[in-house]
Amino acid sequence: MVERRSGGTSTSTRSGTSTGTAAWCDRLLDAGVVLLATWTLVYHVCLVLRIGTTTAVVLEVAALLAAAAAVVTVRRRQPVLALEETHEQRSAERVAAPATSGRLRVLGALTVAFAVVGAVATGLDAPWVLTWLPWLAAALSGTLWAGLTLLRAGSPEVHDGSDQPSGRWTTLGVLAWAVGLGVYSLWTLRPNPDDLFYVNLSQWVASHGQFPVKDTLFSELAYPMANWPPIASYDGLVGVVARLLGAHAASVEYAVPPIATFLAVLALWRLLRAWRVHHLLWVLSTALAFLLFDGTVSYASPGNLFLTRLWQGKIVLLCVVVPLLLVYALRYVERPTRARLVWLALGGIAAVGLTTTSMFLVPTLAVAAMAPLFLRDRRRALVGFLALGGYAVAAALVTVALGGRSADDFGTRRLYRFDASWIGHQVLLTDLVGFVAVLALLLGALLVPHPSARLTSGLVVLFTGCVLVPGAMRAAYDVTGLGPTLWRISWAASVAALVGVLAVHGVGPLLEHLAGRVGRDSWRRWSVPVAGVVTIGLLAAFGAPIWSPATSTELRPPFHWQRSYSTRHVTSEILSATRPGDIVLAPEALSITIAVTTTDVKTVAPRDYYMHYLRHDPTFHYPERLTLVHYVNGLLPGNQAGIAHDLDLVGVDVACTTSVDKRRYRVIRAAGFRPLLTTTYYRCLTRT
Repeated sequence: MVERRSGGTSTSTRSGTSTGTAAWCDRLLDAGVVLLATWTLVYHVCLVLRIGTTTAVVLEVAALLAAAAAVVTVRRRQPVLALEETHEQRSAERVAAPATSGRLRVLGALTVAFAVVGAVATGLDAPWVLTWLPWLAAALSGTLWAGLTLLRAGSPEVHDGSDQPSGRWTTLGVLAWAVGLGVYSLWTLRPNPDDLFYVNLSQWVASHGQFPVKDTLFSELAYPMANWPPIASYDGLVGVVARLLGAHAASVEYAVPPIATFLAVLALWRLLRAWRVHHLLWVLSTALAFLLFDGTVSYASPGNLFLTRLWQGKIVLLCVVVPLLLVYALRYVERPTRARLVWLALGGIAAVGLTTTSMFLVPTLAVAAMAPLFLRDRRRALVGFLALGGYAVAAALVTVALGGRSADDFGTRRLYRFDASWIGHQVLLTDLVGFVAVLALLLGALLVPHPSARLTSGLVVLFTGCVLVPGAMRAAYDVTGLGPTLWRISWAASVAALVGVLAVHGVGPLLEHLAGRVGRDSWRRWSVPVAGVVTIGLLAAFGAPIWSPATSTELRPPFHWQRSYSTRHVTSEILSATRPGDIVLAPEALSITIAVTTTDVKTVAPRDYYMHYLRHDPTFHYPERLTLVHYVNGLLPGNQAGIAHDLDLVGVDVACTTSVDKRRYRVIRAAGFRPLLTTTYYRCLTRT
């Protein structure tokens, strides 16, 4: 065990972890991973054996007790293991011949040149070819530079296994960020349509005490499920917690953001310490500033996938679990031990429980993360890949075997989702924010301090660039049925962390060099603060804050659902006037709120493409449902013929239109409906 002092705070390290505040924060994150991983295993057993929530809770408690006992046992043995690992690591330092420094300089210069070209093209919204070609060139040269540098070093840095230490003020600053953003998330209101399926499923679990394997949106388990199979366990966990508390599933789901935001800041801090960056607080602050000013109407940029959407499982994966997977993988690459292998496996299982995106994201991340170890120990690298990505690969194989499907109808509509330029700018935006994001991504292989992490960063960026090549997503969809969501591979790159590294480890040394050139050596100690302040200032000046009206985000008093007040009020009135089994026709926003509020009353369709998979079932009346949904959403003319017939055939009991849509209101009223309620935004009718 090694003890050091930093910033006036005593910090001891043991086999990759440190005591003190940082260690307690790390243990809190690890505990969350253990909870998600054990619950995912329990949930999948319950799905297969058709076990209800009561037994599931008992199994989960037993699993957590077993995990706690295992952790205690490992911690008692850890000092001995650390000595064994160090000896084994030092005896295994046999790698290929080092690269020449001249070759490294050429690769580094090419990486910088191509990175600048790609970043400028992105910022100026130039033709996409001027982004993806330099992107691939910079990512390839940067990855080669990182790999050759790692080989030249002979092995990963041999040290006591600790992360970069944090001083007292750094730790206080990190906690201030975590608590402040967690509290701020309580005030944000940003409805998201993806909730319609997942919160509906959670509410079914809360109401019935079972984990459904058939449809709950349109029926009482009469039809197949829209998103099949229900691999993600997160929604079941929300439902179980709601059932135990006697609360609504949405109340539990929408209480997650402050917790998840707090943990996201801690996870980012932990990743930066594992990367061994200097000036931790400046790097973290710049990264968080990037997230806070990366907001637009985009649904895919890192800022828009941060604080204002951190109740969804896939966003928890991005902001909390992915940084931890990178940390677990880096620790294993440094010293491949059985204990660290277990953490890889737990992280991979936890990721699968959060979202089906993990089925392709985690194996991709595992390939990149194990590449540094592959250079010196292929067998252990393969074992590490299987531990981290094995459960995700197994979930993907099960999904294929069971005829998996998603509600997204990419094959017949929304073809713009295959446009590499469109999705590229959705992820990276344009202007200064886009320039900074792309530059940070493409220079990550040069600037990240940890040599193994540099190679991993370069590979992830290279994989992302391949996805953004025009035609790549369409080809992947035609072959595998998976394409438009592949842009989420970029999540493994941790863009915000790389932006912080760019400012402190890129701009900071540049300013220090300039100060020396002009003979102002006393200015050098201010280079990092100046770099951080300038970067944050530019992001604030040219970026869009995630709380701006442009992001459809509102500020509301704490403890609210992530649905608009208007739709919640109308939903409450509708539910008081209907009975279980009734069907409601309403515009999309109101239909989604009904779907997340109840599983007793159904909607004609909360979103039209969610019923596309049932188009061949004659009992579902797909053509009539589609006509009605498009009609109330203004996609068909107000004098559309056959509306009365469709209302009768589908069995609509309540129909709503927007308050300004008088023509459709009159048509529905003439079909045998009478007024039920009128608000500022909606007018609803019920059958006479």
